[in-house]
Amino acid sequence: MSNINIKKTIIFIFTTFIFSMLSFCTRNILITKFNTFDFKIFQIDYIQNYGAAFSLFHTHTSFLITVSIIILLIVLYYIFSNIYKFTKSDFIFSSLLTAGIICNLAERLTDGFVTDYIRLNFVAFPIFNISDMFICIGAFMLICNILFSNEQSTD
Repeated sequence: MSNINIKKTIIFIFTTFIFSMLSFCTRNILITKFNTFDFKIFQIDYIQNYGAAFSLFHTHTSFLITVSIIILLIVLYYIFSNIYKFTKSDFIFSSLLTAGIICNLAERLTDGFVTDYIRLNFVAFPIFNISDMFICIGAFMLICNILFSNEQSTD
């Protein structure tokens, strides 16, 4: 592995760690200090989600853990196989995606459920958490970057 790839790997691990800590700390602050608080646009409403999105597979925790691990391994394989050509935005979005998966997986492993707490007030939408946002933003933007980007790799 070249020095550039080692540097890029360290940057990826560091940014993933930062986003993971941001997710965990935000969750803890919001559910302990602001539970049931209304911020006008959204409110904090703590629930324990034993399923996946929209509470799908809520009685199949082992299945959800297995699927999360498989997806995480696939994502990490893709990242480390292509890190040599990553752009700055690829680092951010892949770190968001990875941190979101890791945080939800860690909660499911330690608690048996994922803590959801953000309820939008302006639209009927399921309650979600910061990790869910990281996963959606990271995956969407990475796909867009892969399909449409002409940005050159940075060293």
